[in-house]
Amino acid sequence: MHEVRSLSLFVGTGMCNANCGHCAGKVHRTFAPKEDGVVDEDLVNKVLNDCYLRGARSISVSSSGEPTLSPLAVTRVFELIKQHGNFNWLNLYSNGIRIGEDLDFCRTYLRLWKSLGLCRIYVTVHDVNEEQNAKIYGIMSYPSLKTIVGRIHDADVLLRANLILSKNNIGTLERFVFMADSLREKGFDNISAWPIRGVDDDVDLSLSPSMEELDKMQKYAFGKDYLKVMSERTAYHNGEKLTLFPNGRLSSSWCN
Repeated sequence: MHEVRSLSLFVGTGMCNANCGHCAGKVHRTFAPKEDGVVDEDLVNKVLNDCYLRGARSISVSSSGEPTLSPLAVTRVFELIKQHGNFNWLNLYSNGIRIGEDLDFCRTYLRLWKSLGLCRIYVTVHDVNEEQNAKIYGIMSYPSLKTIVGRIHDADVLLRANLILSKNNIGTLERFVFMADSLREKGFDNISAWPIRGVDDDVDLSLSPSMEELDKMQKYAFGKDYLKVMSERTAYHNGEKLTLFPNGRLSSSWCN
C-alpha cells in the first residue's frame, strides 16, 4: 500500500454560481446533500483517522458545486479536521465569485475558517480580464480579481491560482507566462497549472496544449517556487492522493 500524501473531501451541496462547460464536478452532484450543513461526521472522522495513519498531512476541501455556497457544511468539516489536530495544511477550492461579491460572507466566514486551520484558498482563473473570465465561467459578470485577492489576504489566508491549460485559452508558453506574471502582479501567492481533462480523468488530447508547449511551460516554471506545471498525475495513479466523493467512495480515481 502506498503512503497517502494528501486527502481531498467533497463537501456541501451541488449548488454552483458558475456554469463552466468543462465542469468535472457535475457528475458527482447526484450524490451531494440537498441542504447545507449536512455532513456524515462518522464517515469523515473515519477517513481522517485512516488517511492520517497512512501518512496524509494535507487536506483539501472541494465540492461538486461551489463550496462557499455551503458555508455551514464547510465550517463543520473544518471543525472536525481541527478536532483531529494533526494535519499541517488545510486548503479550500473555490471559483472566487462569492468571495468577490459578498463582503458579509467574507467577514462572517473567512476569518472563522482561518481560526479553524484554513491555510490557503485555491481559485481557478481563466483570464485576468474579468469579462473574459466571466465568459469562460458561463456567467454574466465576474468580480474583480483585486477584490478577491484583498479579501482573502485580509483574512490572513494564502491564495493560489489554478490555471487550466487548453488550446483555446492558455495553450502557448507566451500566454502562460503572461498569465503567471499578471497573477503575481495582482497578488496571488502561488500558481499551479495542468492540462484540461475529460470526465474520464485523463488529459483531453483534443483540447490540451501540445506536448511541445507543455514541455516549454514546465521548463519555464522549473526553479520558480511560486509556479508549478503538473502534466502528470503520478501521485493520484500511485494512490498517494485520495478523494472522499459525495457517494461515500474513497478513491484516487475521479471516475471509478
